[in-house]
Amino acid sequence: MKRYKKIATAGMALTIIGVLVGCGTGGGASSGLTPTTNVTNTTATSNTSESASLNNTATSNNHTSGTKKVAFPTLIQEGMQQIRRKTSLPLYAPVTYPGSAHTPVPVTISTNVGSSPVSNYSVMFNRSNSNIGGFIVSDWGTTNTASQHLLPRNSSLYVQPSVSNESTMNLGSGIQAGVKKAPIQGKNISAIVWNEGRWTMEVLYPTRSQSEAVTIAKNITQYCHSNFLPVPDSKGYVLTNLASGNVTTYVSWNKGQYVFNTNSNGAWNSNLSGGYLSALEMAVSMSSYK
Repeated sequence: MKRYKKIATAGMALTIIGVLVGCGTGGGASSGLTPTTNVTNTTATSNTSESASLNNTATSNNHTSGTKKVAFPTLIQEGMQQIRRKTSLPLYAPVTYPGSAHTPVPVTISTNVGSSPVSNYSVMFNRSNSNIGGFIVSDWGTTNTASQHLLPRNSSLYVQPSVSNESTMNLGSGIQAGVKKAPIQGKNISAIVWNEGRWTMEVLYPTRSQSEAVTIAKNITQYCHSNFLPVPDSKGYVLTNLASGNVTTYVSWNKGQYVFNTNSNGAWNSNLSGGYLSALEMAVSMSSYK
């Protein structure tokens, strides 16, 4: 499969959760924020038991939501403790991460705290020296400004609503999607696009790989009808990019002045490297970290 430019996963900005709703009722996206040279980098490593199962991780740091306590895995606790010492921003983190359910290769983390272009912090997850996903929280000062920094920097990876459908398809669960030609010069790229409430979902793919793209789109639809994404203040995006058999997912939404991003990648037919659905799982589980 011919390779084309993929969404960069290591420098994506993200905004955090508020109230939770199904995929059909939320919305938000991120700025593609990349920490610059003023960022502090630290690394922590999980052992096999920590990355194997959330049920086996330490749960000393809990988040209380109503009467339910949320336990953060040890690896995430390590990263958030590093970030806490370097930022005054409100802390948020997911209760799962890419690769958390797979052994024997451990997952490591790198944390960043920066101030350019705005205050932000991030946690990236790595396996065998390769990035498999992460999350970022950034502070854009006002709700209006945050709402303008939701899409990735490479805007060609997002097909604008003004592009006409070439055809339509049924993804199940009552969801009808449009098939569009992506306006990327010199590339035969298409996109499956659909909306669920405030959320826009997109699968970008080489036109000849439509069967794989349809499988990805149906998996995302099925996941979102069994789980609940955050409710964005304005708009939410789930942008998925298929290239050379690998899938990168970028989830972004805004809440007040903050933008939240989660991202992950993996083979289109496997989640052994973390899985492209991990970005959705992180978004669903994003919680206040006290």
